[in-house]
Amino acid sequence: MSRVAQLDSIALDKELYGQFWSEFNAAFNTSEHKEEWELALNTVVFMCATRFLPHYGSSCTYGSALSGVAFQCRKRTLYVVTVLAGYVWKKITHIIFNGPHCGNQMMWLKLYKWVNLLYHGCDVTNFLRFLAAEGPNARAFLSPLYRAFNVHSTRLIRDGSAIASEFYSNSVFAGLEYQNRQLLWNALLELFSNTLLTKRGLLTFVKKPPRSRSTTTYKTVCPRCGGFPTNPYQIACCRANYCYVCVVKALEWSMCDACGSSGRLTASPVY
Repeated sequence: MSRVAQLDSIALDKELYGQFWSEFNAAFNTSEHKEEWELALNTVVFMCATRFLPHYGSSCTYGSALSGVAFQCRKRTLYVVTVLAGYVWKKITHIIFNGPHCGNQMMWLKLYKWVNLLYHGCDVTNFLRFLAAEGPNARAFLSPLYRAFNVHSTRLIRDGSAIASEFYSNSVFAGLEYQNRQLLWNALLELFSNTLLTKRGLLTFVKKPPRSRSTTTYKTVCPRCGGFPTNPYQIACCRANYCYVCVVKALEWSMCDACGSSGRLTASPVY
C-alpha cells in the first residue's frame, strides 16, 4: 500500500479539524477552556466523518476514505488515538508548565522533558520502520501511539475488493499533469530567454535606422544619450564619439547608434 496515501490521510484529517476549529474560533470566544472547546468540536467532527465497517473490522475517517486507506481497529480506539490523546497531552503540558515552580514541580518538568524526548526518539524509529515495511502482511503504524494501540493501516475495502479512492487517484494524476505542464512552460521560457529574447536577438529583428545627423555633430554629441561625450571613445565604423558607458552598451549590443552598423565593432579612447 502506498505510504504517501497513508500520510495524506492524516494530513487531510488535520486540515478538516483545523478548518472547523478556525471557523468556530472566529465565531465564538474560546479564550476560556480552549482545550475543552476544541475537544468537543473535534469529537463532533470525528463522529460525523468517521464510520466503522463491521464486515471488515476496520474504521475509516474523512481523509482515509479519500486516500483509499482504512485503520484496522474499532471506532472508539481510533477516537482515542486521533482526538483524545492530543487533548490529554495538551492538558498535561498545561498543568506542568503553568504550575508553581516548587521542588516537586521541577521534578515533574524534568520527567516531562525526558518522556517527550523518548517519544520523539520512538517516533523517528517508528517512521523508519513505517517506510521499510513491505509485503502484504507487513503492518504499518503511523506513530508510536498507533503502535501502542495496535492501530495499523490497511487498504479500504469496497464491494469486496481493495481499491484506491478514485478521487485520490485523480488528484494525484492531476497534480502530476500540472507539474508536467509547468516544466514544459519553464523549458519554453528558458529557450526564448536564451535565444530570441536576448538583446542581440531582438536587435536582429528591430534595427534602428541611421540618424540624419552630420558627422560633425557626432563629434560633440553622444549618439546614444544625446549629451556631451563624457570620457569619450571613438567608434571605428563612423568615427562618432560616445560616452564611455554608452560605447560599452553599443559594443555589447553590436549596434552603432550613429550609422546603424552591426557586427564586430571596436572603439578607442579619444584621449
